Amino acid sequence: MSRQTYRTELEIIADVLRVIMECGINGEYITNIVRNANLSHSIALGKCQKLIKGGLVAVSKSEKSQVFVITENGIKFYRELINFKDLTRNIKEGKPTNF
Repeated sequence: MSRQTYRTELEIIADVLRVIMECGINGEYITNIVRNANLSHSIALGKCQKLIKGGLVAVSKSEKSQVFVITENGIKFYRELINFKDLTRNIKEGKPTNF
């Protein structure tokens, strides 16, 4: 029996970005990303590493841990992602869209 996924890669990335963005300029610890995005520690860390490589998230060191902060490009990407998600939902529901 195969595992059924309930979130796509893009949805997971959006959740991670949302959690980091909601923290503002202070950034977020991986523990809170894990909890609020409902991910395992290893998966959350892997997604954060992808986002860092893509320039959407930056990392800084605190006393004992890493703090993940969304970049300006990350904010723009997240907003466009939400707009795209809303557009696809409207198309699915047969609602008028503004291209």
